[in-house]
Amino acid sequence: MKAGNIISFGGKRSGDQGVTLREGYHGTINACRQLLVKFLPQRMDALFERLDDVLYTHADKAGNDKSQAAYFEAMRILRREREQIQSAFNKGVLGRFDRFWTHGPGSVPNDAPDASFTSDELGLVESDDLEEGLAITGMVSKGNNSFYRDLYALDERFSYLLNGATIGEAGNPLAPASFGAAFKQSMATLEVTLAVKLVIYKQFEKEVIGQLAPLYDQINAVLAKAGIQPEIKPTVRRNSPYRASGSSGYGATAEGAAYAPGEDPGLQAEVFATLQQLLMQRRPATQSVSTSVQYVDSMNLLSALSVLQHQGDQVAAAGQALDAGAMRNALLSMPQIGRAASGKVAIGRSDDDTIDVISMLFEFILEDPGLSDAMRALLARLQIPMLKVAILDKSFFSRKDHPARRLLNAMAQAAIGWTEESGRSGDGLYAHIESAVGRILTKFDDDLTLFDELYEQFAAFLEREQRGAHVAEERAAQVTQGKEALVEAKRHVADEIGHCLSNYGAVPDVVQNLVRDGWNDVLLLIYLRKGRESEEWTDAVNLMDRLVWSVMPKPSHSERQELLRSIPELLKALRAGLAGISYNQHKMTRAFKGLQARHLACLRGGRALESADADQADEDNQVDGAGDVMEEIVLESVDARSAPIESEPDQFDAQARELEVGTWLELTEEDGTVVRAKLSWRSNISGSCLFVNRKGMKVAEVTQQGLGVWLRSGKAVVLPAVSVPLMDRALNSMLATLNRSASTTPGGKKEE
Repeated sequence: MKAGNIISFGGKRSGDQGVTLREGYHGTINACRQLLVKFLPQRMDALFERLDDVLYTHADKAGNDKSQAAYFEAMRILRREREQIQSAFNKGVLGRFDRFWTHGPGSVPNDAPDASFTSDELGLVESDDLEEGLAITGMVSKGNNSFYRDLYALDERFSYLLNGATIGEAGNPLAPASFGAAFKQSMATLEVTLAVKLVIYKQFEKEVIGQLAPLYDQINAVLAKAGIQPEIKPTVRRNSPYRASGSSGYGATAEGAAYAPGEDPGLQAEVFATLQQLLMQRRPATQSVSTSVQYVDSMNLLSALSVLQHQGDQVAAAGQALDAGAMRNALLSMPQIGRAASGKVAIGRSDDDTIDVISMLFEFILEDPGLSDAMRALLARLQIPMLKVAILDKSFFSRKDHPARRLLNAMAQAAIGWTEESGRSGDGLYAHIESAVGRILTKFDDDLTLFDELYEQFAAFLEREQRGAHVAEERAAQVTQGKEALVEAKRHVADEIGHCLSNYGAVPDVVQNLVRDGWNDVLLLIYLRKGRESEEWTDAVNLMDRLVWSVMPKPSHSERQELLRSIPELLKALRAGLAGISYNQHKMTRAFKGLQARHLACLRGGRALESADADQADEDNQVDGAGDVMEEIVLESVDARSAPIESEPDQFDAQARELEVGTWLELTEEDGTVVRAKLSWRSNISGSCLFVNRKGMKVAEVTQQGLGVWLRSGKAVVLPAVSVPLMDRALNSMLATLNRSASTTPGGKKEE
């Protein structure tokens, strides 16, 4: 393909691929190649010289020995592999450049990630491939934004040289994507950790991608001097991609303000850049830059936004996000924007992208099912203030602890449990959010510290409210757990008594009454206080068994002797146990007289029959006592009447079973009333679920099966997990949507 430092245009020509190179420009193209040959080693030398210092600094600040060792090992590997990486990178870039002129724009391999991730992949932020891909996508996007005019001029001139062939963003061999792809390939065999790779990519971004301006200036100058589209003037001074945000035009930064101390800029720093890249992919490919257009200065744009902000309700009504197109039209009609002599005024690329991103974010936010209509209407009014924040500071997208983002997340998270039933007046949640929104609309100009102040005030209110809600919730849970424990205890005691009595056949009524009416409560108290594994429980069960045994016939002399020896201790233990539950003294006296008669009969070798009156009295006691116990057990059973008919478990039953404590549901009552309730507690025994409102008050108690019925019928709808902040959910959803949109448009399809 090439001979030395000169492209060979012989052999298979570009005309074979549907493109033809204009005659007489071979020397011009080779002159451009010589500039590239000179540029590459200079920048790569600068990269490796700087990398050694950067990796040493990271090693010095490493939080543990393993991480420090990884950085030191990477320094050793890079020194060893430097020549091979540099050679592979140079060959990769030059190979793309040469192939472009011999085979056409479609032949340039676009191996750099194009952000065509699936929504599932976007959710797996711990994936090494995703993080590496986002790092490269981010640097490519920032390069495209920073050098947009230069690349436009190169595209036009390269297209002229190829007789009008369409270049496209992915087809230019000198675009940032080409450099990124070549560097990724040269790094493919480098055995270092992901953290080290991200550091290397970040440095490559600064030392190579960020320094493309002189190369573009020189190549455009060579082409213009050769008479190739000399009227294009791409050398209007660009803004640096590494300065603070707030600039306008195509050179605005995608990185924005600095990160908070100690924050790792690895993945999160690329969020806005990735969004820009995806937005660019779904825009029409015919967009071009007009040199007669005057781009709006960011300060003028912010001034116009402030005017719109104070109009408030005219901009965002009924909880709807303002469409990006409507926002642009409103802004460009404002007197604060100004007018160009040519009459053509446009918003700069970075600010324009920010309008799109914020508009889409608020569309997702205001469609979030976790917000009621009233809360949507409140938060919708923050669209313009948040747009101003994003223009002032692009780290709004990348810093999870950004003051404005933190306040928005806190208000949305608190609002998930609020409905109209909670009320809007007084010192409640709605009033506090409304007050915060009002202060932002009236006070916020460009001072981000206002959001810190409002967050602290809102957090203090939530802390006070949640403290009271926590106490109420704990009390509700304790009551429910107590009922659950009591029901379970009664079941176990009833089972134990039934098992004991069934072992002896026909047990005299006086003992049955004493066990069911008196000893039942002794066992219940021990079960609740000490548990089934305690020594007290074992002793009480054994005593009950000895009691029943004591009134059964004793045909042998040895059994009667054993009974005689055990009666004093048995009666003493019985009396102590019954006294411990304050058993009715009259009932106790009558029961012990009955026992005495039966013990005497057993000692004589037979069983004495009670009088009819005594039998009837004991029978009445038995019926009353047993009836009370059974009635109480039924009444205490958890929602026994709501038990559904047995059926095959489906996905709703599985959802009810797997629902985590802390999950919020929206419940619709029969009269249409909407209530929001949080799963506060679930029984490990019965699966019974307790739901409370945002003030910690009990809303409902239902069995696991009943919850499945609610979900199946639509009475209950699961709301988004509050553990994932609203902005994070919106960004993930937006990335997935943009990715799907990009992958279905011609500009978003990958080259085969």
